[in-house]
Amino acid sequence: MLNRFLNRFSMYKVVSFALTILFIISLVLSLFGVLAYSLLAMLASAAVLFVAVYATSLLFGLLFGVRIHAESSFITAMILFFVFTPTLELTGLAALLITGMIAAASKFVVVFRGRHIFNAAALAIFIAGLTGLVYASWWVGTPVLVPAAFLLGFAVLQKTRRIPSSGTFLGLASVLVIALLVIEGATFGESLVLWLSWPILFFSSFMLTEPLTLPGKRWQQVFEAVVVAFLFAIPLHLGDFTTTPALALLVGNLIAFGFSRHRSLQLTFVEQKQLTPTSYEFVFMPSRPLTHQPGQYIEVQVPHKGADLRGIRRSFSITSAPGEKTLRLGIKFYEPSSSLKTALQNLKKGDILPTTGISGDFTLPKDSTVPLLCIAGGIGITPFISHLQHLRRTDQARDIVLLYSVASITELAYNDILVASGVKVFVITQSDTPVQLPGDWVHINAPFITQDILSQNIPDVAARTTFISGPPPMIDGTKKHLAALKAPRVKTDYFIGY
Repeated sequence: MLNRFLNRFSMYKVVSFALTILFIISLVLSLFGVLAYSLLAMLASAAVLFVAVYATSLLFGLLFGVRIHAESSFITAMILFFVFTPTLELTGLAALLITGMIAAASKFVVVFRGRHIFNAAALAIFIAGLTGLVYASWWVGTPVLVPAAFLLGFAVLQKTRRIPSSGTFLGLASVLVIALLVIEGATFGESLVLWLSWPILFFSSFMLTEPLTLPGKRWQQVFEAVVVAFLFAIPLHLGDFTTTPALALLVGNLIAFGFSRHRSLQLTFVEQKQLTPTSYEFVFMPSRPLTHQPGQYIEVQVPHKGADLRGIRRSFSITSAPGEKTLRLGIKFYEPSSSLKTALQNLKKGDILPTTGISGDFTLPKDSTVPLLCIAGGIGITPFISHLQHLRRTDQARDIVLLYSVASITELAYNDILVASGVKVFVITQSDTPVQLPGDWVHINAPFITQDILSQNIPDVAARTTFISGPPPMIDGTKKHLAALKAPRVKTDYFIGY
């Protein structure tokens, strides 16, 4: 139910909504005297930060000829608001103004080949503290805000699918913080109370998950989370200098940057082809040769007027194989479509779309002898198309069985590529009439995948590594069936309308 609700919004909208709700809660608590900061101080500080970040972003956007992302400015301003103590003093507001300007400017200046190197808020927090401009209090860590930070942070992690990495950070950092407090003389109970005053929940949900400074693969994200957790929880003293949470995240950003091969990439629209009654393939010419792996996805920005709650950015699996000159994306359309997808359908040849990165680790095992079970739900077939084309182009033979679940036979896409790949295909769809399928494909007359379907048609399912791609409800249900059949190795690719 939560996933169904979150899927109505883009990732940036979910983060914005969560921060807004946390902001409103803090205002209410201030109004009733629960927080030590005055309502006017909180409103003034938030307003100054937002104006600073947004106005500076507009200015640099004009200078660099780049269209700014207003939601990103709002998110950065809100993070800074929860880190610096609210104030009504002119000197304090001036310091916040400069800090907000630093954060916004860093998004345009501290970049390499179009990639953000550092989290803008963390960099501004670090510079402000290093120069003595203003010091971070991380007041969001106050115990009274912990329940709200936990619930809203969980919604963000659920939407972004960052629970593995953020959970690693949260668990490790919490253990280290509590252990250090006990070593310093606090009782375990006292340590738990003091833990509530650390900004661990806010940091893990709203800062560590910032997508433009994350590495592309899950294991890389977990590795970064471990390093950041140690630096976050264990202050290191180098003379008069002491490490801070902001510096911990900046070090993590450098690790992510080291992992990344992303460079600035623009896509020039070539054409669109209809795949099924509800899905199309969009063909683009990239501004440089792609360096991606089969199964990865790309986040595309589609600027357009009247953007709805889904926003102007979306991630799509790449269907083209590495080495192809064009980049192809298979996209499903619903009625009514989001404003972004409507804008996509109205693209004209030669239109240019910016991208923000190629990510994902929905990649096949390096050992080609491992038998595979690929399960696709609807347009979730797209990453497998990239896999199969790459295997064919590189003359690799693998033991692959594909279960392809669709709403109707007319929704089967990329039949020619699937036939050419030679994989065994089971099509799962409910039909009242005889179904004609290519080659030796097998039709299973059912509305969705069940445990019986898996056990009867894939008798060696427990010996195969399973890859599942499609909408979250289909993936979650199929994972339960696989667990019951003792299939130990399952990799997923959620189509969440990112």
